[in-house]
Amino acid sequence: MSAMAHGDLIEGVVRTSEREVIEISIPGSVDLVVLARFTAATIGARAGFDLDEIDDLRLAVDELSVSFGPLDAETRLRYTFLREGDTVDVRCTREPSDQEGDGGAGHSERDLIDWQQARELSAQLLDELVTTHGREIANGRSVAWLTKERGTGAG
Repeated sequence: MSAMAHGDLIEGVVRTSEREVIEISIPGSVDLVVLARFTAATIGARAGFDLDEIDDLRLAVDELSVSFGPLDAETRLRYTFLREGDTVDVRCTREPSDQEGDGGAGHSERDLIDWQQARELSAQLLDELVTTHGREIANGRSVAWLTKERGTGAG
C-alpha cells in the first residue's frame, strides 16, 4: 500500500493522522544519538516541515541530547516525539544508572564548568532553531524539551 493510501496530499506533502507519538530509548552514547536525529527528521517530514526546518529539528534534538553533559554506558536517554498537525514536541529524559544521581558520576569540577558552558551554548542555539524549549525535573529525572512549529526557527 502506498503512503497516499494512509494520508491525504495537501500542498504537495503527504499528511498522515493528525497526532502521532514515537518513543525511543537509547544507551547514553553520543554515537547513538543519530537514532534520535533520524526519528526527528521522520516526524518533522510527517508534520510537513521543509528541508531547512527538518535540519533545524535534527540539530535541536542533538542539542537536547548533549545538554545533559557527559554520557556513559550506564545512562539512557529516553525520547518522546509528539506530532500534532504541523507542530512537533520532543522530550528527552536522562535516566541515570542506579549508582549515580542525576548530576553524573565521577566528573571533575572542570568537566562540570565545561558542561555548563556547553549547556548555555545549546540554549542559545535552541533559541534560534525552535519555537520554545526548556528544562525541568520530572519524577526526579532531568528532562529537556522543545517545541517546533512549521514555519519557525532558523530554517
